[in-house]
Amino acid sequence: MVLHTERQIRSERLHDYFDLQLRFAQTVAEIASLPLADTVAHYTNFHRRFGLGRLQGAPRSAEWSRYIDQLNRLQTHEQRVAWTQSFFLQAPEESPPANQHHVGCFSCDPPNAEGFVRIHFVNRDNDGGTSSLKHTKIESRKRELRDMFTFIRSTYPSAKSVRGGSWLYHIQAYRRLFPPPYAESRVILKTGIRFDGTSSWGQFLDHREHIKPDLRDLFLRNLKRLDPDHLWRAFPLPALHTSAPIQVFYEFYDVEVPEITNASHPANP
Repeated sequence: MVLHTERQIRSERLHDYFDLQLRFAQTVAEIASLPLADTVAHYTNFHRRFGLGRLQGAPRSAEWSRYIDQLNRLQTHEQRVAWTQSFFLQAPEESPPANQHHVGCFSCDPPNAEGFVRIHFVNRDNDGGTSSLKHTKIESRKRELRDMFTFIRSTYPSAKSVRGGSWLYHIQAYRRLFPPPYAESRVILKTGIRFDGTSSWGQFLDHREHIKPDLRDLFLRNLKRLDPDHLWRAFPLPALHTSAPIQVFYEFYDVEVPEITNASHPANP
């Protein structure tokens, strides 16, 4: 009962967050002549918020179909928001991708075929009622990053570079955690943007998951002149792309070279 009550409170707290995403999906559907089912799948983070995981291609789960089928039956935006809240209330907790390695507030994907490692951030430290990026928590965050890059260096020795993509790189409190060449490489991500996570949507919530009124209001104004070829312009803080050679991170966090054991490299007879 306690868990249900907490989930109910959270569902109510996220009302405006769901509202923004549905408005975006509905606007994209209208200007691009797309089914609402498609735009809700690819232009909101509901699939992940409902504990159904990262979307890969077309949604296939029965639970998602149940959500979309009812959404399509509803006539008003307010009804769709209420249904989204109701569905979230009974959905399981969001789970991270199985292949990600997590250290505190940070996580990383395995290197891709070109050796690029993508890193992610989630606010998991609200101790003291303050944000994970509070200046008093800088050393905690840097320790997490050092531990993560120690893992990367020992587990993926062929990794070549690091990439990021998030609205967070607009924030100095976030950029100061990283090597200057990486933080200074930021450019607006104009292509290949995914709107089904938090790289864009995360900007609308504070560390307590309360909506940020100024950003919400600016986003709603931008929706009135949404350009289907430049959807990123609707977001007050468009996602930024960052990259740097991985050696820069090893040096910045003082990550040591893994020791080579005799067991893995036996001596010549």
